[in-house]
Amino acid sequence: MEENKIIDLESLQNSLAYFFNNISLLRQAVTHRSFVNEHPGWEAKHNERLEFLGDAVLNLSLSTMLLDQYPDLPEGHLSKIRASQVNEKKLASLSSQLGLGRGF
Repeated sequence: MEENKIIDLESLQNSLAYFFNNISLLRQAVTHRSFVNEHPGWEAKHNERLEFLGDAVLNLSLSTMLLDQYPDLPEGHLSKIRASQVNEKKLASLSSQLGLGRGF
């Protein structure tokens, strides 16, 4: 196994200031499909199912916040605001600010 590709999950949890009860979920969350394909004996699943669920949770959470903050704004405007916040560029920037992806 290539050591530089294995993330130190304890350091990641410290960075997030959140400690997982089920560390296998965190391991799965940070495991890309290509890594699993390149390492057939790897014990973790890839993250795509969790990514699907996370996208739904993020959209629901932000939608609720926007409805509360802008009770009179039409749905089309709310959708545009949500889309401006929940997209690859914005989330990559937030991830970088949190120090995610630096390999821990």
